[in-house]
Amino acid sequence: MSFTSRAVGIYKRYYNPLFAGNCKYTPSCSAYMVQAVKKRGFFAGVFLGIWRILRCNPFSKGGFDPVKDDLRGRAKWLL
Repeated sequence: MSFTSRAVGIYKRYYNPLFAGNCKYTPSCSAYMVQAVKKRGFFAGVFLGIWRILRCNPFSKGGFDPVKDDLRGRAKWLL
């Protein structure tokens, strides 16, 4: 079990019950972090997970937001 999986597991066990049902996104932010680390590796996955947590705020629309297969997205012409 990787460090990230353990850290997310601790979050889910102790902190998630305090905020259960409040995530605006599907998959949840913790599941997104685990998927991002598996797809992108540790550093890029943690960065994507933190960016997702920052986007999860009262002013965002939320909705379905999976880990993208192509990191370049709209700025692909730059990369």
